[in-house]
Amino acid sequence: MERGRRGTALRWCLVLVLVLCGAVAAARGGWLADPAPAQAVSGPVTDDAGDELATTTFDGPMVRRRAAIAIHPAKGADRGQIARELRAAAQRARVGTLTDATFAVFSPELLEYLVPEQTLVLDEGVSVPDAEAFMRDHQPASVAFYLVQPVLVHDLTFAVVPAPGVMPADVSAVVDSEGILSDSLNRYRTTVQRSGLTIRYFGAIISDGQVEAVRQALGRSARVPADRVAVAASLPGPGEDLSHGIPDLTPKAGHHHG
Repeated sequence: MERGRRGTALRWCLVLVLVLCGAVAAARGGWLADPAPAQAVSGPVTDDAGDELATTTFDGPMVRRRAAIAIHPAKGADRGQIARELRAAAQRARVGTLTDATFAVFSPELLEYLVPEQTLVLDEGVSVPDAEAFMRDHQPASVAFYLVQPVLVHDLTFAVVPAPGVMPADVSAVVDSEGILSDSLNRYRTTVQRSGLTIRYFGAIISDGQVEAVRQALGRSARVPADRVAVAASLPGPGEDLSHGIPDLTPKAGHHHG
């Protein structure tokens, strides 16, 4: 697997620090002077793996192992109420926060058995047995069925310092209106600072083509080349090395409860 992107990690992290710290002077200095606009992505992303885990070289600290809960609500149940009940229970049980995700985080084997209508991912460090115990003790009455499975998720941050005269808030508005980030990431969180903006993505593993589509969209909107859009891990720690393939995530079938 291509590991060339690892060599640029220090430069990307520096850009990320500049954005987060609001270093306007550094960002507006010579290395960003008079950039040419980035070119639009031509055609759809075609390197997806279908129902299998997407192929990515953005691994290590950017890929994390988590416990995820697949939920099948009872007929007519309010999914928002289910999430509120479980989040309140998670606070009381001190198992951390519950993050929304799409069903795509789960294995193809599980999805052949159940496509959940609601997916919640627990914090890092919460094991599958801990998640099982939490759901066993706090299953809402409106949850008809659930499964708990270990999953791999992408937790990464894109950062860009726009060209001189381009406002970060305008970059955010443009990429939101284009919809390319929504197509590639589904859910994401934007943070706008004086000198730039960051996009945090948490969810199913995305392919290198999807990452590149996001970088192209951000670069085009910020009026800088796509290679000036940094991609970095959102959290410290080793994460998961995928250079030798997908690690064993047992139990593969998950645990189910009615």
